[in-house]
Amino acid sequence: MGTKAARKPGKGDLSRPDHRADYREKKRFYQDEAVARDYDFHRFGSTERARRNARKWQAISQALSRTTDIRSVLDLPCGTGRFTGHLGDAGYDVVGADISTAMMREARSRLEGRRGLHGFLRADAERLPLADRSVDCVMSIRFLHHIDPPTRVVVLRELARVSRRWLVLDFRHKHSYRYMNLRLRAALGFPSRRGMPQVSRRQLTAELGAAGIRVVTIVPVARFFSDKWIVLGETDGGA
Repeated sequence: MGTKAARKPGKGDLSRPDHRADYREKKRFYQDEAVARDYDFHRFGSTERARRNARKWQAISQALSRTTDIRSVLDLPCGTGRFTGHLGDAGYDVVGADISTAMMREARSRLEGRRGLHGFLRADAERLPLADRSVDCVMSIRFLHHIDPPTRVVVLRELARVSRRWLVLDFRHKHSYRYMNLRLRAALGFPSRRGMPQVSRRQLTAELGAAGIRVVTIVPVARFFSDKWIVLGETDGGA
């Protein structure tokens, strides 16, 4: 394999887990040092991927603009700081949390001295080491689709427990060209190209409701063609 300068980001990259792996396996996968070192290159290492990242941050910003009284934000999992620095730049007091110390080491290196950043915390999303209502908002991006539905409800309850009111979450959904194309290919007998699990709007509302979260608004990352939603939720206590 060549140097990073000679490589191109691709779907077969080192830092992409097998989507068929269960959540426990994925938790172990992302704690690997080599995965953490490779992660940023394959997420932002081309113009198109950098644009996708910018579109997602625009959708997150739009969701946050619908909130009130947010000062503190928990970014979980923060990974290598993909959006942690943006939150600080936007004026929030932000703490990055992740189960992977390797990922947070990369984040700390690239975000050292960034405004609004109040450190990093190793945390398992199923059992957060935080008191009830510890922060104004919990943000969880590019994570929930890795979790099976029953465990996802457990995680959502934990996120709601530590939030005083707001949650900014992303989901992969079924109401997109990408999902319809996959269904059509399967119906026509073409080889399956299964991606990450996707939810319907009804499934989304039911899962969040089971965790005590009300959907306030849904912001599409890109209408119709993208299968990604940014969801602004509100806890029962904040409603």
